[in-house]
Amino acid sequence: MTSATGVASLAAPMLSAETAIHRLSVEDVRRMVEVGVLREEDRMELVDGVLVDVSPPGPAHSAIVAWLNRHLVGAVGQREVRVQDLLLVEGGFVMPDLMVIDPLPRDRQPSSAALVIEVSVTTQRYDAAKSLRYAGAAVPEYWIVDVPKRGVDVHRRPSPTGYTEIKRYGEGEQIATEVAASPVDVSALLLG
Repeated sequence: MTSATGVASLAAPMLSAETAIHRLSVEDVRRMVEVGVLREEDRMELVDGVLVDVSPPGPAHSAIVAWLNRHLVGAVGQREVRVQDLLLVEGGFVMPDLMVIDPLPRDRQPSSAALVIEVSVTTQRYDAAKSLRYAGAAVPEYWIVDVPKRGVDVHRRPSPTGYTEIKRYGEGEQIATEVAASPVDVSALLLG
């Protein structure tokens, strides 16, 4: 689109259905970190080959993740509890707030987990959309801690089209988990 002065307008869309888009791979992102284009501490996820910035956690978010970590770390046996670490999924990687995984060789990143938990203060829609990624990675149990609505959405029974069982737990309720930890008291989790 050209304005009356003959200069292209910024209002004109640059991308169309015919525009070729270069999607990144996990290896592309690793190389970008190696050469200094990206920093290892940059908070991002690779979704369908596109880098997505992840906002830094605030105090309430961090406190809930720490509470969950303390609750789970001694109870999962030989499994590992990882906090804000990389999980390979179809089309890239995500960085869940907390995940419980089976031990892996040190040179490998997990591509599935026994439990994934996201703490949502402002990212409820994004975390809900990630449920398809986690179901696709055969994660049997995915939780979204919805801080503003004071509840936890527990997704179970992954299928190719998402989770077939989703239940909301509120204050005063307990969530039994399949990773051998004692039940999580939602009130204690949210009040910490």
